[in-house]
Amino acid sequence: MALLDMSQVSMRFGGLTAVKDFNLQLHPGEIVGLIGPNGAGKTTVFNMITGVYKPSAGTIRFNGNEIGGMRPDLITQQGIARTFQNIRLFKELTVLENVLIANHLHLASNFMEAILKLPRYRREEAAMREKSLKLLERLGLLEHQNDKASSLPYGLQRRLEIARALATEPKLLLLDEPAAGMNPKEAADLTVFIKEIRDEFDLTILLIEHHMDVVMTICDRIYVLVYGTMIASGEPAEIQSNQQVIEAYLGVDEDAENQ
Repeated sequence: MALLDMSQVSMRFGGLTAVKDFNLQLHPGEIVGLIGPNGAGKTTVFNMITGVYKPSAGTIRFNGNEIGGMRPDLITQQGIARTFQNIRLFKELTVLENVLIANHLHLASNFMEAILKLPRYRREEAAMREKSLKLLERLGLLEHQNDKASSLPYGLQRRLEIARALATEPKLLLLDEPAAGMNPKEAADLTVFIKEIRDEFDLTILLIEHHMDVVMTICDRIYVLVYGTMIASGEPAEIQSNQQVIEAYLGVDEDAENQ
């Protein structure tokens, strides 16, 4: 059974159809790319998966359960986490505090127990701290635990955002342009990092990315969106040689069309 199954999913805003009859399947352990020109509808797909938008039509199933239109916090509890194209950290908080916040998703103690620092909350707080420090160590951020998030270099801020997502213990991780703003060396390092966390944390990953070197190196399969419609899907070699995809990215020479 697919971990994520999107069937005939559409998203309309008034008279504008941002995504039309979109189908996608993700299987456990895969790294799958979602690519297309700017404005193709890629982030809209992410927003429907994570509950930001309720699909106008179609079904979204995760682990066999319908999640289309479910509240974002409930979808996160189901096991889906995401990062954003524009990094969204709590920049005035420390690296450790950013990860601790994500851990609160799994707290069993209630608000009053937290306010009064009752025993159950204190136990959970200690466990969260230990878990967060271990996560930072595994992702190479432990030495920065007390640094403000805003003080980190760009590449480490990206890594911290991923660490915060991993703190929610996801089964599916959505990465929205993780290599944005990176130079070729940083993008290559990110490719290795994504494969490592996929294996270590037993993840399935869906990513939006414009760096084609990253996409073609890391992805098992790729879906291509243009103006909200899927025009191709397949393995990287198939996508690279697909004429529709080439035309969508490079355009068509009108003189060549008329010959």
